[in-house]
Amino acid sequence: MEKKIENIAESALNGKNVRLIDIEIRGEKKNKVVEIYVDSPAELSLDEITEVSRDINTLIDESDIKGEILKVVVSSPGVERPFRFEWQAAKHVNRVFEFGTASDKFTGRLLRADGDELVFEIKTGKKEVTEKSVRFSELDFLKVKLPF
Repeated sequence: MEKKIENIAESALNGKNVRLIDIEIRGEKKNKVVEIYVDSPAELSLDEITEVSRDINTLIDESDIKGEILKVVVSSPGVERPFRFEWQAAKHVNRVFEFGTASDKFTGRLLRADGDELVFEIKTGKKEVTEKSVRFSELDFLKVKLPF
């Protein structure tokens, strides 16, 4: 079912400056709730999300999986979800991130995002800071650190 929903979502996004980020399916049998997360390299407006949601729902209503789904929710991923693509980070320059691999974890302010290369300002002491350059493709996780 997830592959069918992915194909439907990709079809609905075709020609738009909106990308599929993730799909989550919860529930059982005919009571499934489908959450579809989309994002854009540019700012994503509520009107764009509404249009994408309408297009996806129309395609699902026309498909053979219609009877299995109770509800479809389309939204942006929000800052609490880890980034899956390097272009997502570029919209968040100057924000503080948690990032790293299984063996190394860091917290730092994103200074620049140039394709796969991300440059962070890392505090190394009370008043000391250093720049750390990392490749997005080498990270296990990258997410905005919420201030609370």
